Amino acid sequence: MNDHDSVAAPADSVNKQLFKGAESFFDLLLKQSAKINYVTIRTYCNGAWHQLSGRDFCSHLGRATEYWTNLLPISQRQYGQSIILIGRNTYNSFVAMMGAVLAGFDVMCAPSQMSKSDLKWCLNYFKGVAIASDIDELTYQLDGFSVPFLNISSAAWMPQDKHPEPELLTLYREYKTIHTPLTTTSDLYDENNLNDLKDQNKINSVVIPEDSPWRKIKPGRFSFVSFGHDGFQKPEILMPDSLVLTAQNFIIHAEFPKQIFWKSMELMMPSNPFAHLSRYCAMLKNGIIGFPNPSTDWETNLRILRPSYIFGSSFELEQLCSFVEHVAKRSSHNPRFQLSEKIDKVQNLLASSRAMKIPEGVFDILKRSLRKTSRLISGQTFLKEAVEDLRFVVHGLAPAQEAYVRNLEKLGIPVLESYGTTHAAGMLSSNLFHAAHFKVIGTPLPHVNFRLGAHSTLEYRLSFPTFENAGKWEETGDVAQMTPFGFIITGRKRHLFVTLGGTVVSPVRLEQLLKEDDIISDACVIGDKMPYLSALIVLNHNALADYRAAPDKIKEHVQSIVNRVNESLPRNVTLKKFFILDKPFTEASGEKLTNGEINRLKIQETRATLISSLYQ
Repeated sequence: MNDHDSVAAPADSVNKQLFKGAESFFDLLLKQSAKINYVTIRTYCNGAWHQLSGRDFCSHLGRATEYWTNLLPISQRQYGQSIILIGRNTYNSFVAMMGAVLAGFDVMCAPSQMSKSDLKWCLNYFKGVAIASDIDELTYQLDGFSVPFLNISSAAWMPQDKHPEPELLTLYREYKTIHTPLTTTSDLYDENNLNDLKDQNKINSVVIPEDSPWRKIKPGRFSFVSFGHDGFQKPEILMPDSLVLTAQNFIIHAEFPKQIFWKSMELMMPSNPFAHLSRYCAMLKNGIIGFPNPSTDWETNLRILRPSYIFGSSFELEQLCSFVEHVAKRSSHNPRFQLSEKIDKVQNLLASSRAMKIPEGVFDILKRSLRKTSRLISGQTFLKEAVEDLRFVVHGLAPAQEAYVRNLEKLGIPVLESYGTTHAAGMLSSNLFHAAHFKVIGTPLPHVNFRLGAHSTLEYRLSFPTFENAGKWEETGDVAQMTPFGFIITGRKRHLFVTLGGTVVSPVRLEQLLKEDDIISDACVIGDKMPYLSALIVLNHNALADYRAAPDKIKEHVQSIVNRVNESLPRNVTLKKFFILDKPFTEASGEKLTNGEINRLKIQETRATLISSLYQ
């Protein structure tokens, strides 16, 4: 009997459905476990920074998998049981999450601001068996639950840790050795990686017994909570493959230069799949996944992690630009901030509406030339002090502010706007590296198709069966407009009212017009399926004090503002009534979301009596 036959019997008994929907995910982990010459993780632990190889990473996954298995043995499992993970974007949460998936659990990634009532709902919905968090402060805040709360903030993952790899990965290695490879994508493996994998298979002596319960365990799923414009929504289900495929297609789509060495950094919470793409991109490109020290400042993290790219939201982009401005004040004579007049003229031209009249090819050449000139003129002094290795920023979750985009463009750092939805693994479209257009969500990724549906609503279709509802057209809920450089999001379908007269109205636009006056800090326009439009007005602090002292005078002022707004509107979409609130919309009441936008459905619920009085 040869070596091949010695493992054939156990492998042949493996159910071929075991790894269905997770082939790319396990191929990626196999690639990582065979790597010994590349650093893949840079993390902060026990007061020091550590560098971990792919083999270290898989050892830590094995240790985490064993931990979750001991928490709930396989013999006591029920289908659909989950681990609820609340945390920051740290290596602890990443290992805990992956370990739970490889232990056969579903993973419910919850944001840190989640309320107790919502958390209890998720525990029931997902059959939660434990709550884990890498935020030490939550230990004293979360109590009264029927499941254990596990504080993983002090978990120590050292390079010298030795532990067998996860059983499911060993089982997949065995299956992969015997059967025809499930994936032959050239982007996942090059010739050297294949040779490493073959050598690893030859020396692999760990064979899981044929009667092992692990031969019946399927990989768990990711389950993300979506906090959209309508507040708390039903969690979306994601298979690990969908994240890997999206990351792979993003790398192909964005056309990054081959010389860019991928080192990622992000600070977003684990409940956001957009952050996970950064990790998978780094794995696919043999780069570094940088997990910042959450208790330190940006400068320290940038100096140590030295990212070549950052996946970020508006919050991360603001932090980055604030840091750049801070360094600029320390280096006032640096040539990076003394760009020539010609570059400023090109910058202004490309940011203006006239850019739409420039042919797309010429536009891209101008952008590329501007970026190269910016880096050339400025020299390397400032880059070495701050963001020497940073080559681009991938921005999503919300439109980027123009000032931030232009400031980074002056440094030769493009901001790639991307767009997506949670159940599509966080990204549907993105700008190209050499063609980063402001306000444009870019062209769809290779596995995505776009079209404009009714009322110019943007719809998408996914081509891979890994995604739920693959092959079906799904609504994004956003209203879009086509431009020569791609789609621009102009509003939300859910934010379009249809009055009883059949008129379509954008309340967001009316609210923006009202808030142009300084005394109005917030507004909520009401009128969906109503005979006319009304508004709930929130005054700023000083105006509210004046309103309590002299209400008639302030009402007249607000009425004049409403009249001015109505003058610029058609007669059938004017505001007929308004009401001045004595308390503002807050996150605590659920009337405001974490991104600062109002929660329209919640306001209609909490202010139902007041709203009905406006239509009597």
